[in-house]
Amino acid sequence: MKPYLALITSFLSFIAWNQEVEHACSEAKIHAKQIGIKTLTALQEVKANAYDVHFYSLDLNMTNQSTLLSGTAEIHGTIVQNLDTILLELFPTQVISQLRLNGVTSTYSRVNSLLKIGINQSVGSSFVISVDYSGTPPTSVQNPFGGSGVSNATVSTIGNKVTWTVSCPFLAHEWFPCKQILRDKADSSAVRITVPNGLIATSNGTLEQTEDLGNGFTRFTWKNHHPILYYLICATVAPYTEYVNYANPINLPGDSIKVQNFIYGNATGLSQAQAQCDLLPGFIELYSDKFGLYPFSDEKYGISLAPLSGGMEHQTMTTVGVMEKKITTHELCHQWWGDHVGIASFSDVWLSEGFATYGEYIMLENFYPAETAALVNAWHSSVLTAAGGSIWHTDTLNIARIYNSRLTYKKGGAIIHTLRHLINNDSLFYASLRSFLSTYGDNVAVGLDLKAHLEASTGIDLTPFFEQWYFGEGYPTISARWNSIGNDVLVEINHTTSMPTSVPYFSIPLELRFTRNGLSDTIVRVNITDNSDQFFLSGMGSVSALSTIDPNNWIINKNGTIVQDPTFTAAVETNIDEDSWTIYPNPSSDEITITWKNGECTLRIMDSRGQLVQTIDQATENQMKISGLKSGVYIIEISTANGARSQRRILSL
Repeated sequence: MKPYLALITSFLSFIAWNQEVEHACSEAKIHAKQIGIKTLTALQEVKANAYDVHFYSLDLNMTNQSTLLSGTAEIHGTIVQNLDTILLELFPTQVISQLRLNGVTSTYSRVNSLLKIGINQSVGSSFVISVDYSGTPPTSVQNPFGGSGVSNATVSTIGNKVTWTVSCPFLAHEWFPCKQILRDKADSSAVRITVPNGLIATSNGTLEQTEDLGNGFTRFTWKNHHPILYYLICATVAPYTEYVNYANPINLPGDSIKVQNFIYGNATGLSQAQAQCDLLPGFIELYSDKFGLYPFSDEKYGISLAPLSGGMEHQTMTTVGVMEKKITTHELCHQWWGDHVGIASFSDVWLSEGFATYGEYIMLENFYPAETAALVNAWHSSVLTAAGGSIWHTDTLNIARIYNSRLTYKKGGAIIHTLRHLINNDSLFYASLRSFLSTYGDNVAVGLDLKAHLEASTGIDLTPFFEQWYFGEGYPTISARWNSIGNDVLVEINHTTSMPTSVPYFSIPLELRFTRNGLSDTIVRVNITDNSDQFFLSGMGSVSALSTIDPNNWIINKNGTIVQDPTFTAAVETNIDEDSWTIYPNPSSDEITITWKNGECTLRIMDSRGQLVQTIDQATENQMKISGLKSGVYIIEISTANGARSQRRILSL
């Protein structure tokens, strides 16, 4: 494809995706409405991977009045493969006055944003590149395929300006020289910012020193001692007021986590922001319980206000424009999902944004449960506005596609809810997530890493789930036909899909709510395996209606029809005399006996998810050991050669 045609195609793709932007975090990341163009070609990335970055050190002069900056950047690294040139990225408006390699002035060359430094060192040796530079980062006008790595704007409520950075996905090089490759986390970083007196400069990690230089300027020194992605390094400058409180997670006994917030100093701003800041300790404690201890507990968590449309999850120091509980918890959740465990590819940004979006639900579920249904309904409504679109994608240069609100955020969060439903055991669900975060912490991962880890920890084959919901497109429209015969119910579930060429059918557990005469409503879980499935539900009582499909909104789906059909009897034989078979003792912790009076049959034991545990061919009597089963409810199904079936529930103690 010719270059100009590729740009036109990308731009049109951008416009199409950008029409769907809704989530605040998404808006913050594509606020310049740009298409991201990486400086390095694929071959240059291979060459850049011949060295490993260990440490970024930035010593900058900044102000809140403009985006102009100057200073020195250091990049510490190690040679891991033979190479003759170090490749870095730095935008052309940043003018280099001197570059040093290991303390010695060195020659270099620049082609647009590509910075090349010759090197002659052996594999395993370390190097330090120091770059003295100054300039104004580009605007989206100067750089239509970037811009806004550093922004400056007025906050009307304080009558003053704020300067802030947002570097994802490829904008870090607009304000410091760096290697913009996701798989190379720096081991640590330091940011020193000198600003006019009366301003505060914020960044990652711990504020180790605040130094009045005696010349009308103050230097703030921040140090981060944890691995960090290039785009999570940040700087913010404003006339802030510092507001501190502390979180006390149960898994950090005898200690606390500093929550260091930098908010606007006018009376209204202080009262509004403080109220939201006071919620953060509880949210940190919640996520520490669900996902494991806050990964940067030895440093801090903080928020710096800036006039952007949403938030950006800079490591340990979120930049946020709106202090609202779902936005602040979304960015906080990123500290586990996206920061501690980074993404290895923007194709798998779901690992970051999907889980941060689901973090909003977890927060509401635990603190504001009445608001959960509206949130999930909003996710589903957004997804249902179009027939297709997958979460995983290959358009990793299109910022609007990477951070697409409908797919990356709304569908991304919704399928984690579905995954939780599929696992059907919250203790196991959260334990598996904690184990994954522990395994991949301080590193990067892709979606298939999570799949493999969850399969190993839960024993569930997640291939259908990921093929249908993560890689696949679309959603089901689900209908039901049912009939009540005595105390038993026959149900037929039919579904079509919005993108049958991508996903012809969905296989997923499905809940059905039944209304009963003289009894409370009951929810039954059945296992959908095809476009049409039939189920025989025994001992249901007098059922007056199949009232709701998926009553708890676990699954993205459109409502089909629910029809009571009195003629629906032939598809599932129901002529098994309930007196012809018995199960005893029930409940049991060791062994049960199943008797059957009418010849040969097949017995199947299924767990509460409808997954097969065991199959037995049985004639007239059989003892079955259940001591190896976990405690819980199981389903015993008896079936004959002519298709007659009956089910009963047992309780394993």
